[in-house]
Amino acid sequence: MKQQLNSFSMPATENNSVPVLLERLIARYRDRADLHITRVLGCLVVISDGKVIEVERSHALRCCPLQSFLSKADVENYIYEKIHQFGYFTSRREITRTDIAIPFGTSEMLMYALRKKVIDCAVVVCDGAGTVITSREDVVQGIGARMNGLFYTTPIKEVQKKLKDAGCIIFDDACIDQLRGVREAIKAGYKRIAVTVNTAAGESFSELRKFDGETEYGTAELTIIALCATSASKERAQESANLTDIAWSCASRYMREFGKYSFLQITAGIPIFVFTSRGLALVIAYSDEQGAITLKALDRSKQYLLATTQSYDSKYFKGEAISLVALGNRKLYLFEATLPVPGKSTPEPLR
Repeated sequence: MKQQLNSFSMPATENNSVPVLLERLIARYRDRADLHITRVLGCLVVISDGKVIEVERSHALRCCPLQSFLSKADVENYIYEKIHQFGYFTSRREITRTDIAIPFGTSEMLMYALRKKVIDCAVVVCDGAGTVITSREDVVQGIGARMNGLFYTTPIKEVQKKLKDAGCIIFDDACIDQLRGVREAIKAGYKRIAVTVNTAAGESFSELRKFDGETEYGTAELTIIALCATSASKERAQESANLTDIAWSCASRYMREFGKYSFLQITAGIPIFVFTSRGLALVIAYSDEQGAITLKALDRSKQYLLATTQSYDSKYFKGEAISLVALGNRKLYLFEATLPVPGKSTPEPLR
């Protein structure tokens, strides 16, 4: 029998913050050799031996534009589809893919960034393997496509072998440790490194920034990508705006608030905020040739929106669309705007 959703009005407190809830779930199932925790519609989902064993719904969302095909009771079915179709959380897990699964997805941008030699490697996360260092575009997309945030995982030897055979650097205990991942990437000789970090319950952005430039392990240029911001604290969202290069807002009201410090916003329903030239470089790599020229010429003293439509509230805009820019397989309108620009369709409620 499916669990019922908790009240959507439950506020996030210190006692039910995502890190606290995550630690409780890990402690509850620590004796299981196979354990993975992801998030769908704001719910933490616990998977073991290919089955959903708990859905923690304290931070559940009513809806999300990205997952609009889901009903409130379909969180479990959504996970089972991932398991059956792609082998997620099992030994059958696929690790390579080259098609665009999500129009403005992180792994899609990283795939193109690797393809166009904008970065040398990506430090990402895969269920059954934890932190993964890869220079292969098909691997970064294979393990990231259609993958919701991964909050915890344990080793799956078959998945680890596939990744090792593909030339990836992984850790035998499948720990999720992006600090260690960046350190090992630098030691392996990679210079231009992109790293994904969980905003709600991940590593310190300030600690990661210490790997940028000259370090005892070598010299690196680090692009920090902030993900999974739903239910992140205000302080954490502000740290993201201050220290990351590009951030996905998910259902975070605070991440939207601090989008005012970005110079480029991509879409309005689930905004992506670009804070630095390194973040912009990922977007440029994902764009078409003419779009790349347009984006490179942006005036950094101004703010811009890449919108899927021209029908936004005109109070945020300064004139007509400047240009059309193709990102991946979608064409967007480029406006000069005052950020952040709210969307007509957003996750509900924002947390």
